[in-house]
Amino acid sequence: MFSFIKSFFTKTKNTLFTFNNEPFSKFSILFIIILDIFLFITILTGIDSEKNMSPSVGVKYPYQCQNHFNEKHKTKIWNNTSYGYTYDVFPFSQYTSFYIPTHAGYYRSKNIQIQDDKRTSELCTELYKKIAVFSNSKEFKNNKELRNNLRNDKRNTLSEINTIEKRYNTSLFEKLSSSNENTYKTIKKKYYALLEKEKNIDIQIKGIKKVSEYKGYQAYVDFVKNNREKFKKEYDSYVFWQPFISFLYLLKFTLPLLLLSFFAYRFSRRLQRKESVPNKLITLISSHIMIISLLPIFINMMYLLYHIIPHRFLKSVVAFLYEFGFVFLGYYFLMFVGIIAIGLIVFFIQRSVSKREKLRKELKEKTLYIDAYNQNQCPNCKNRVDYSKNYCGYCREALNRECSACKKQTPKYIEYCMECGETEKK
Repeated sequence: MFSFIKSFFTKTKNTLFTFNNEPFSKFSILFIIILDIFLFITILTGIDSEKNMSPSVGVKYPYQCQNHFNEKHKTKIWNNTSYGYTYDVFPFSQYTSFYIPTHAGYYRSKNIQIQDDKRTSELCTELYKKIAVFSNSKEFKNNKELRNNLRNDKRNTLSEINTIEKRYNTSLFEKLSSSNENTYKTIKKKYYALLEKEKNIDIQIKGIKKVSEYKGYQAYVDFVKNNREKFKKEYDSYVFWQPFISFLYLLKFTLPLLLLSFFAYRFSRRLQRKESVPNKLITLISSHIMIISLLPIFINMMYLLYHIIPHRFLKSVVAFLYEFGFVFLGYYFLMFVGIIAIGLIVFFIQRSVSKREKLRKELKEKTLYIDAYNQNQCPNCKNRVDYSKNYCGYCREALNRECSACKKQTPKYIEYCMECGETEKK
């Protein structure tokens, strides 16, 4: 099995970079690259269309949905005391905490739509419906817009206050308060007006109806509490199995293509057909399709391997080594892996170079032997000899051998028999 695979990939390698036993020209290489890119993009597009049947975790359980079921999730809110962002713990109590993702993206405008993507889980869809009961009301939308506008006004006001405070220190403000100059009076008046404006904005923000007071909010809270454990189980199960299901959909698309290209390759490589130009073209295209089809399969298999051996396990191993003082074992292992990897790379490179050098040397020797025969020279001492004799009269080098097929004498160092044309059996 291994020898078959090795032979197959060797033949495939030859067909990838040659056509009709001739290397590609520069223009041919350019068009082959364009063909490969086209095939790769088309295959990836087809794979994506199939993998939509198994949506990613972020599509099945959007982050906006996960956050509502996560007790530890915190949402940023504007803190009126520190004039900056702080975090508000679950359950969500701010207008900005409630937005529903749509096909076009996350909520950005006044119009909130219920998520109608059928790939989304039932719990998330039901959650969006619960939120929509109060978030789709006209009062909620108006209050949300009002709150956002007031916060923007407050940021601008605070920015102006900070600018004045940085430009004029405390001692200068004392001078401003006792000064009668119009410039200082104007700055003083503007500064206190901004402070007053900030207080009024805070009063307006506090006067806006709280989210928890809307009809339907309590039903949303109860729904989240009652389904939190169910959501966690469904989510964890989907996170584990989704890569496997996605890989099966990938195989559904790539395997038929891979098998068709393989059979086309085998068909075009038959002895009675392989010499025709159309079949050589089929061999070339089918070999490229096979290689390109194998790439996404290989990449996804590596991802599945990492998924089966979770990074949590690797973290646990590292933590264990640190806890018991065996960190040096980890470094030894890394050095061992590095040495093996580099050693294998050097081995394969050197073996490839050795093979090329051996072939070059053999080709050179064959050429020298043929030249020596054509010029009636001994291949060893280069003196003139008669090949009708079996040995060189100068160095006693054997000149001929007996052909294993026809049993007649033929030059020793020439591969093919001069009488019957058969290759010497080694």
